[in-house]
Amino acid sequence: MKKVVIMGGGIIGTMHAYLALKEGYSVIQCEREQIARSASIRNFGLIWVSGREVGAELEMALRAREIWGEVGAAVPATGFRANGSITIARNEAEWQVLQEAAAMPDADLRGFSLLVKEEVTALEPVLAGDFIGGLRCTQDAAAEPNRLLVSLREYLKADENYRWMPNFDVMDFYHSETGNHIIDVKGQTISGDLMVMCPGSSHQGFLSSFFADAPVRRVRLQMGATVPLPAKLGHSVADGDSLRYYPAFKDLSLAALPPQSEIAARRKMQLLMVQRLDGTLTIGDTHEYDEPFDHEILEEPYEHLSGVISAIFGRTAPVVSRRWDGVYSQSTSSETYFRKAIAPGAIVVTGGGGRGNTLSPAIAEETMIQWR
Repeated sequence: MKKVVIMGGGIIGTMHAYLALKEGYSVIQCEREQIARSASIRNFGLIWVSGREVGAELEMALRAREIWGEVGAAVPATGFRANGSITIARNEAEWQVLQEAAAMPDADLRGFSLLVKEEVTALEPVLAGDFIGGLRCTQDAAAEPNRLLVSLREYLKADENYRWMPNFDVMDFYHSETGNHIIDVKGQTISGDLMVMCPGSSHQGFLSSFFADAPVRRVRLQMGATVPLPAKLGHSVADGDSLRYYPAFKDLSLAALPPQSEIAARRKMQLLMVQRLDGTLTIGDTHEYDEPFDHEILEEPYEHLSGVISAIFGRTAPVVSRRWDGVYSQSTSSETYFRKAIAPGAIVVTGGGGRGNTLSPAIAEETMIQWR
């Protein structure tokens, strides 16, 4: 039985572990902390098919969505649910773009349908504010970021061919005739026939040479959570500003959209919102691309988001009770993510950007296919 070593306890690394076990490998997965604490938990938990670019990226997202359904059935504690999404149009220009999206050749694959306001409110009574209608996507789904990795880990640990090694902070890597090897700061070594390094946004240290001139960048975002909403919001919700940021809509009438508000334009904002199982709403987000990041948690974006939510709800939005930021790695090339062979049987995989959670099962499956 071949041994696979996976460096990184985030969602991309964990999906590699999940699928490698299914392929019949022995798996060792290490993580520098006790549990992964970066972008894999500092996110919405969205599986977001609706915004993916036509062609290969959409095909990958649809395959990932299929695998997510299998994962959710096998590990219900992930909180996976096929809840779908609704993108809200608050003006005629946004409504025009949504109509164009609903008429796209791949609209059926995405599960798109156009809803007037009364149809939106019939589905989601809490959405009763001042808007024209919405674009529903039945392929979108969600999971619980605070439960996802923990529950998957417990599921994997039940397999005798899986070993979890937390607090393993890798400082070096080498390849030899006996395989691939990583060494941690305490001098411990893990060796395997095959190796996948999933470092997320950590591009420095011993990995820096592998990222030299690589088409990846780091992106910082701010998010938050409200107090529990005293009502159920089944679908995830996006506002019209989200149309500007997702490649699915890039060839539609975006030029006719009115300018964003000053704060939304400056912070490159959109509203994404999903209700967690505890009733709270995870909301966001901003985008910051120029390093060094200042890491200040600014209040202004949350005030803007609360205003947008209030307009869509037709009542005051729940109070924001928690705020955080996160940094993810994003591919800047035409490739959906970054994959690089660094030695025979050893690869670095990252750069999923804001689609890493969505695409992680398909990214891992591509690795398994290459190894067959």
